[in-house]
Amino acid sequence: QGNKVYQVFTISAHGTSPKIASYALQMFVKCGDINKAIQVFEGVKEPNIVMWDQIINLCAERFPRKTIQLFDRMMSSKVTPDERIFTCVLPVIAKIGPEALETGKQAHKLIVQFKFDTNIFICSQLVQMYHKCGEPNKSIQVYDQMIANNVTLNRVPFMNILSVISSFGPEALEKGKQIHQQIIQRKFDSDVRVINSLMQMYNKCGEPNKSIEL
Repeated sequence: QGNKVYQVFTISAHGTSPKIASYALQMFVKCGDINKAIQVFEGVKEPNIVMWDQIINLCAERFPRKTIQLFDRMMSSKVTPDERIFTCVLPVIAKIGPEALETGKQAHKLIVQFKFDTNIFICSQLVQMYHKCGEPNKSIQVYDQMIANNVTLNRVPFMNILSVISSFGPEALEKGKQIHQQIIQRKFDSDVRVINSLMQMYNKCGEPNKSIEL
């Protein structure tokens, strides 16, 4: 059935209609047929944000570099991004690592521009992305900005930033202690996963006795 729809789509005079293309793309996304989904997407002159979301999300898990290429194209287009696109692409950038750093920085600029920098999920992924891309200092800046903006936090950003602090070792101990106080203030000091991250941080930063206390 899917192939018949695809054949109709490809020979249709309406093949460049975003509405029809979005329907066809959604069908192939649900079927997991990446090749046909990409062919449909490439046949549209001006994809809307829904189509960008669909194709990037489909490619993210299996084709990280294709995902980055698509995201770079989206940034060059006139499409206004939504929050979903960033929650999808930031983990891909983190997975690729330093070679995708510039794309990550451009994504960060858009996140600030469109005021998504108070979204807890996006901010947490930014912390992780910069860490994986070799810029831990930038991870700390993003975290500090979250605190300054009074973003409502969950355990994830604390776990992410403690991993960053651990990578620095003893030189970041004071920052680690500061984050520990913020964890207490926000009542995450009884969260088992946060405590485990704190223990690792203190151990890596040269205070194993503090790890034992926790």
